[in-house]
Amino acid sequence: MFVGRERELKVLEDAYGSAKSELVVIYGRRRIGKSSLVGQFLRGKESALAFEGIEGERTGAQIGHFTEALRSQTKDPLLDGAALRTWEHVFTYLTERAVADRSRKGKLVLFLDELPWMAAGRGRLVSLLKFYWDNHWKDRGVMLILCGSVASFMVKDVLRSKALYGRITVQLLLKGLTPPEACALFHGRRSAEEILKYLLVFGGVPKYLEEIRLNRSFAQNMNRLCFSVASPLTREVERVFYNQFREAKTYERIVVMLRDRMMTADDLRKRLGMVSGGGLTLYLSNLEQAEIIRSFVPFGRGERSKLRTYALADEYLHFYYRYIAPNRRAIAESESLRLFELLTEGSLDVWLGFAFERFCVKHAGRLAAIMGFGDQVLNAAPYYERGDRGFQIDLLFHRADGVVTICEIKYHDRPIATHVIPEMERKCGLVHLPRGHTCERALVSLHGPDEALRAAGYFHHYVTLDDLLGLAR
Repeated sequence: MFVGRERELKVLEDAYGSAKSELVVIYGRRRIGKSSLVGQFLRGKESALAFEGIEGERTGAQIGHFTEALRSQTKDPLLDGAALRTWEHVFTYLTERAVADRSRKGKLVLFLDELPWMAAGRGRLVSLLKFYWDNHWKDRGVMLILCGSVASFMVKDVLRSKALYGRITVQLLLKGLTPPEACALFHGRRSAEEILKYLLVFGGVPKYLEEIRLNRSFAQNMNRLCFSVASPLTREVERVFYNQFREAKTYERIVVMLRDRMMTADDLRKRLGMVSGGGLTLYLSNLEQAEIIRSFVPFGRGERSKLRTYALADEYLHFYYRYIAPNRRAIAESESLRLFELLTEGSLDVWLGFAFERFCVKHAGRLAAIMGFGDQVLNAAPYYERGDRGFQIDLLFHRADGVVTICEIKYHDRPIATHVIPEMERKCGLVHLPRGHTCERALVSLHGPDEALRAAGYFHHYVTLDDLLGLAR
């Protein structure tokens, strides 16, 4: 089932309906739904040709696969005996038989999926696309969509390439589903609390969420997906790195360093043994665009602050390094159907509590919108002081309207009582507000305040799980 992506679909439809040719680049981490998005967009469009690169093959095989897809979609008898041995042959055919077709209605959409694979990791294909775009396609009603995972190729050879400089008209970085979008995948057949657990483990990655069987409990699904010999997600982490990044080992080393603590770029550089200017900035940028890590600027600091810190943000990687990686042998050898329960007993609730804090920080923009100041946020991050190992405050919003909103995040299975007030007072006292700023307090929890806490009038805002998932009436 395709859900959400309304903003992205509107961007594509606007480009399709424009009066000029459009060169669109769609990128994002693997499994995030890039192909599904374009497939949804192409529904009902007669003049569209879609091609997909194949993993691990060289240029000759890529051209052969492309030609077969072309033959299948065009039904052109000329292709039965044609030998399209080079990309020049392929694009010349497309130009003469498809682009120049005066009988077609509307734009011709050319969709090149998994472009890094199609290019066999080389930039020559991008240079050829530039030549045909400039000389044959840009003035003839073509919508060229280039799609691939966030990796050095898509960033360096496509988005930042000299060949396509100034030619890309639409650039879409596809991220995970929002909580309400992800919630729609469950069709109301699981409780809000259970849906949250899935989101805390798998995030908003559509491919992971689609593996969930709605007639099975959370524990049953976890055993099937992650804790059995045939689990489809047990080896997913290897694919995250080795199918997405050229220098996979370096990317994985960075992520492993961030799995338990936040670090600055200087800290990471020292741990990696890299010199200044050794490419760490690009590694971090690629990982952040893939939503695998994220960075935070300390309260009161500028965007270029050297105190910017990085943390692991990918939900499944957090879960993997905590429960799957240390137990790979048990998962491979055990015949238990309840291995998930056995390996997480006594620790899962604590892990879920920290995961809920990370979830709220990740979706700070949604929290701000729910509380009514989404258009005022200058910065949203946990509040900490240099040298502290943990956060002092779960989430702090610095707003353009002269307000600092301090959030307390609680993962409890019942409404929050007044005992939270002294704890919140202590934390608020740690924040040095800029002159003229007002402090507001917010409570983010599963079930909101109890009657006594609400009557106390201490918090300015309350956000519940139903609010986060878009279920509140």
